[in-house]
Amino acid sequence: MTEIQIRPATAADQAALAQIYLTDRQQYFPWVVNPALNDFEADSRGEFILVAWQGNQRVGFSSLYRLANFIHLLFVAPAARQQGVGEALLTELRQYATEPLTLKCVMANEDALRFYAKVGFQIVAADRDAFPPNYTLRDTHTSQYIKLANGYSEN
Repeated sequence: MTEIQIRPATAADQAALAQIYLTDRQQYFPWVVNPALNDFEADSRGEFILVAWQGNQRVGFSSLYRLANFIHLLFVAPAARQQGVGEALLTELRQYATEPLTLKCVMANEDALRFYAKVGFQIVAADRDAFPPNYTLRDTHTSQYIKLANGYSEN
């Protein structure tokens, strides 16, 4: 298995990340009507984006709304799943956070819920009235947060 490298995204990454986003949403997000390539740019605007590489391939990305320490998007290309890409992205995201990360996950997305539980996220709220219904999850692995370890408050 090729080593996973994580770095901040650049403009040169946009097309490949948009394709990962589109492919995943077409396959696993039936509630999204007519997903398109340009959705990535609109949905991640103003967010800090990390890209995961294996060899010379972009294999995943995450976007962070830094003001709220909120992971808005985390997507891994289908061919790169079960190889540690998502966990590597989360480990790197923790280095940018000033308090434990949160995210929302669709209740019906059992694979993602199992993944997030495995990497230290716990369900802290449920919104059954949302479309689609979702959970809010919060990271419990605060020992991995450099900024928290250096005196930032969790509150």
